[in-house]
Parts: sequence; C-alpha cells; structure tokens
Amino acid sequence: MKYAIALAAALSLAACNGTDSTNDAAATDATSTTEAATIAGPDAGFEAVAPGNYEIVRANGKIDDLTVHPGLTWSMVADDDTPSGGTIFAQDGKNCFVTEGVEGHRCFSGETPAADGSMKVTGDDGETATVRPVERFAGNREI
Repeated sequence: MKYAIALAAALSLAACNGTDSTNDAAATDATSTTEAATIAGPDAGFEAVAPGNYEIVRANGKIDDLTVHPGLTWSMVADDDTPSGGTIFAQDGKNCFVTEGVEGHRCFSGETPAADGSMKVTGDDGETATVRPVERFAGNREI
C-alpha cells in the first residue's frame, strides 16, 4: 500500500500538469467511457490524469518512479525496485488507484502545482508525498 501513495501523488501532479495532454488523450480515446468521463477538457482539474513520467518523493525521502499510460493505467517501480501497476479512476474530486493483485483502492487529493510542476498530494489515510514530472528517470530506468 505504500506504493499506492506514490502512484496517487504522481497522478495528482499529472492532473494539473498539462491540459494539452489531457485534451489529446480524450480526443484519442473517445471510445473509452471511463477515460472520456474522467478527462473532460480544460476544466477537468484534479480529476484529469495526464500520461507521462513522474517521480514520487515520499516523506521518508525514498523516490518511486511512476509512468501514467494513456487509457488510465499506470506502472511503477518503487525505490526498492519492486514493480507494480494497475488502473486509475476519479471519485469525489480525487484520483483513485487500483493496484493489480491488491484488494481495494487508494484515493488521493492534490494541492495546486508549484511553478516547477511539482505537487503535494495527500492520501485518504493522511500520508503525504510530492509528485514531480520528469523526462527520464534517474539512471535512465525504463518502466
């Protein structure tokens, strides 16, 4: 479950990190009811999730690498090299993450992004992390 906060943080940042990507995703995959409902154009706000690469910096300083894929799916490699992935959905203004093979889901809310695109996110359990967009992961790790 500690990895879910990293994922949620990244998705929260993605939500505010590029309305162009959000609009492109909705136009590209109009057949996906879930995506079309979640990515609703420039006024979608936090509930929109932009595809891309993100680093999730947890409160303990560990950094997880997250990729949000088109179609509201995600994959992540945790700081300890443990891989995970799953799906994303929006609920009550929050981004919620379902981890494959794990029962239930975790939801996160996000603050307004900083000038560098980073964003503080908070899980429903109170755990916080900072999500920041990156072109490539440290060590050029691919997910």
